[in-house]
Amino acid sequence: MQSEEQSEKSLPNLGAAPVSHPEPVSLARTLAACVAALVLPGLGHLVLGRWARGAVIGLGIASMFGCGLWMQGRVFTPQPGDWLTWLFSFLDAGLGVPYFVCVTADIGVKIQAAAPTYEYGTNFIAVAGALNMLAMMDAYDIGIGRKA
Repeated sequence: MQSEEQSEKSLPNLGAAPVSHPEPVSLARTLAACVAALVLPGLGHLVLGRWARGAVIGLGIASMFGCGLWMQGRVFTPQPGDWLTWLFSFLDAGLGVPYFVCVTADIGVKIQAAAPTYEYGTNFIAVAGALNMLAMMDAYDIGIGRKA
């Protein structure tokens, strides 16, 4: 049985760049990036110095959230005894500050399902929050050196 090193030597290098593992950043900076990502979409990547990725994530999630509000989607708050509002509230809260601004200013909270685009808008807002949570996990992976 050949060792892994010998089998790598026998394979030709077809111009591919060697695989390098990124260096992890400090634990404090990783935690700061995770918190920043949950506060504002894209901010965690900016803390890590990933300007292009942070801008794309921030603009993408902000545009989804804006489209959701434009389509008269609902921003959920938890209601006692209704577990679905708790689930949607958790997803919406993934947006961070924009969610709490909407709840505080009563933007999109008490909308009735009158508009034909109501359900699409509600789902856009929920998916934007879920994507921001995934972006936070991506910032964590970059911070610990698991991902480039």
